[in-house]
Amino acid sequence: MILNSLRQQLWDHDRLYRQGEPIISDTEYDRLLRELQRLEQESGEPIPPDSPTQRVGGEPIDGLVSVEHRVPMLSIENTYTLGELQNFGKRVEKLLGSDPDWVVELKVDGVAASLIYEDGILVQGLTRGNGIVGDDITHNVKMLRDIPLRLDTPNPPKLLEVRGEVYMHNSDLAELLDKEIIKVKRDETGKALPMNTRNVAAGAIRLLDPKICAERHLRFFAHSVGSTEGFSVRNHWSFLYELAACGMPVTPHARHFSSFVHAVGFCESLYAEKSLLADLDFEIDGLVLKVNNFAQREQLGATGHHPRWVIAYKVERFEATTTLREIRVQVGKTGTITPVAELEPVELAGTTVARASLHNAEEIERKDIRVGDVVVVEKAGKIIPRIVRVEKHLRTKELEPFLFPSTCPVCGGVVSKDEGGVYIRCYNTHCSAQFKEKLRWFAGRNAMDIEGLGDKLIDQLVGAGLVRSFGDLYRLAAKQIKSLERMGEKSAQKLLNAIEQSKNRDLWRFLNALCIRHVGNSTAKLLAQHFGSLDRLRQATEAELSTIDEIGPIMAKSIFEFFNKEQGMIDDLVGAILEPVGETVGNVAGALAETVGDTVGSLPTAIGDVAAWLVGGDSEPKKSDDELPLEGMTIVVTGALERFKRTEIEDVIECHGGRVSSSVSSKTSFVLVGAEPGSKLAKAQKLGVRIVDEQEFLEMIGID
Repeated sequence: MILNSLRQQLWDHDRLYRQGEPIISDTEYDRLLRELQRLEQESGEPIPPDSPTQRVGGEPIDGLVSVEHRVPMLSIENTYTLGELQNFGKRVEKLLGSDPDWVVELKVDGVAASLIYEDGILVQGLTRGNGIVGDDITHNVKMLRDIPLRLDTPNPPKLLEVRGEVYMHNSDLAELLDKEIIKVKRDETGKALPMNTRNVAAGAIRLLDPKICAERHLRFFAHSVGSTEGFSVRNHWSFLYELAACGMPVTPHARHFSSFVHAVGFCESLYAEKSLLADLDFEIDGLVLKVNNFAQREQLGATGHHPRWVIAYKVERFEATTTLREIRVQVGKTGTITPVAELEPVELAGTTVARASLHNAEEIERKDIRVGDVVVVEKAGKIIPRIVRVEKHLRTKELEPFLFPSTCPVCGGVVSKDEGGVYIRCYNTHCSAQFKEKLRWFAGRNAMDIEGLGDKLIDQLVGAGLVRSFGDLYRLAAKQIKSLERMGEKSAQKLLNAIEQSKNRDLWRFLNALCIRHVGNSTAKLLAQHFGSLDRLRQATEAELSTIDEIGPIMAKSIFEFFNKEQGMIDDLVGAILEPVGETVGNVAGALAETVGDTVGSLPTAIGDVAAWLVGGDSEPKKSDDELPLEGMTIVVTGALERFKRTEIEDVIECHGGRVSSSVSSKTSFVLVGAEPGSKLAKAQKLGVRIVDEQEFLEMIGID
């Protein structure tokens, strides 16, 4: 029959839409829907409640009807501290006599709703109300294309109550405001009031006219089960899986854990790194931890207010609203041009915030950030300010889009976007802005660690033409430094002493100081450990570099090209460092060869130790005769340790024969976990990598 065929076709398109994989345009979908509507009217047959035409809003209703929930929709207990969360876990374990498995979900900031399905057909939608009685919003929930009018399964349960959150995308709210579909509320002075997606969703879902509700582009995520009949699923993780298989959208990024400590670790990693949370197009106000097993939930029961098997772990929102005064651009040490937002100063998490990074041109375009906008600023991890969104409904006049510079703002050189990347870069190797940033990095703590060589002094040295290369630092004379502003004889000598002391840095610090693109602390250590000398590294081919674990083709190419293009700079720097001993690089190499023969490569990797690592040797670095407990192991560290700082633990691992890696892979020997671990713990668990705590680690290396 043509009616059933057309309905099935539209059901299939609805399913693909919910999966985010539509194969026809909205215009074509609407054409098919109108055709079905016409055929249904002409047929004179009763229209089934799951027909796609039931999404077409009818006449407004007279009022909302109150309906008692079959199972009360209780609130969720909230906690804002890690200590309270851990106490909750202990209570659950004590009541059950064991630690159950858990599911962690995003707590979507929307409006709670309940959907009733009978024999797989949506028959009713209710608001939470007071938890006992809610309002019938069936006419509106049918307008949400996220919600299937019938479950996509051949054997639906007799009764299934699906509970979840009606919400709205931030981008949809901005679009509706641009189109003036939503009326902006104003205070008594006429000033526009801030508007958020939750408030709009809460108002829209209770509208009497379903056609107006449909214009709000509301969405739905399922996260809980209510009353059921003929439903055989026995745990929450399977419930989410079954719902998704039936075409129901479930809360994204949910995770299943075998223990409470692992579930908490995942929560802490999300809050610490915020990379996933920052990219969401909808608001969340926390994470939810749930006991997975339904029978254990029954055993735990509930108070009069909330179930004992679930808790919401929230963090206080460190947000503030302010005005964007200006967008400036900065040039980094590798030429990356980074836009920076200059803000009207605002108090946020105990400090005054006046600037925030905008990351790149695509970020500005994606969020449509314009000078003069009212913006919401957040401190990611309570530390780094970032612009969360633009309050577009407060844009009272037309503002010009920001135009990214087509040339370097400092040197005027040509700029272009990285191939396959998002960053725009200045490729003029003589750009003064780049060199200043490189010099700051070169003198930094994890590089040559030249105390006293700060930003203002670098600006003066470069501005006066005294330092045009890294090597020039080691050729500075006291009288040159004394000529600079606020630099007397004592200050000049102190700086010269610091520069002299920097000659005693390890090879990895020297490599890190060179500002090789894609090479940071960990990779510099890896290269120093693998090659043992600068000379061997400079002779390495791109293919050889690619064979080193954790150095992929992009990084290998970058390292190889650097040492080919920058030979003159490196020779100049090495010569300047060795100059005080009155020898050229070649003469020192000869002297070393005569003195220590083939053992040059085994000498300590410090410039002060007659610069052995600068000139290299013919043999591989010599290993100790004593067996090292971590020999050949690759170790990742995550979280805060009690007995070691991060730099200290890396040194301890390397002294005992191990190698520190910054990322977890199947080749990782074990992950050393401290307090409040990051996402590396979750990845290790996923890959089945061994987890070691601090006490076990100390036992491994023989420390009491």
